[in-house]
Amino acid sequence: MGRQVEITKLSSRGQVVIPKDIRRQLGWETGDHMAVEVRGDTVVLRRLLLEEYPEEPARVSLVK
Repeated sequence: MGRQVEITKLSSRGQVVIPKDIRRQLGWETGDHMAVEVRGDTVVLRRLLLEEYPEEPARVSLVK
């Protein structure tokens, strides 16, 4: 996968729009759950497949 850079803005509610082309490329769809991780000054966002956590409640915290 080549490096693709898009520009977006943080809303007053803390929301960021992931551009449509990137969502399509990753196969992300409306309603997908996301894991958000902080690594230094970088935020890593990845799709979280809840079927991998059948025993867990719908709200999963990955904070250490």
